[in-house]
Amino acid sequence: MMSRLRFARRLLLDLPRQLRLAYCLMWDPRVPAYVKAAYGGSLGLIALPVVSLPEALPFIGELDVVALTALSTRLFIAACPKWVVTEQEQLILERRSRFDEDVRRGERVAVTLYNRIRGLSESDLAPAGTPA
Repeated sequence: MMSRLRFARRLLLDLPRQLRLAYCLMWDPRVPAYVKAAYGGSLGLIALPVVSLPEALPFIGELDVVALTALSTRLFIAACPKWVVTEQEQLILERRSRFDEDVRRGERVAVTLYNRIRGLSESDLAPAGTPA
């Protein structure tokens, strides 16, 4: 029982890291297109409700999606050139990866949209005591 809990915990903690790496690898032009297509296809198949456990089993029905996503992500990373994976992992550690750039870009867009929705002008955003 404890080994299953340990496995589930490891799976849930490791999956976000692997998904970040897979995102970077999907954008890397050095990864073969057929590997990217196979991974995209597997994620598409997982997302489609073709085969799923009964909805009467809460949490268990979603666990198969998490497990299949983890499996397909691990297989995708294993199929990529090792030196590209190593380079992308280093970029992720340094927060210079494509994922980190896209997150920063998304944050800027979200803040801009939020400010426009709220109707704030640039002068309203300036700190107190500074000229607008």
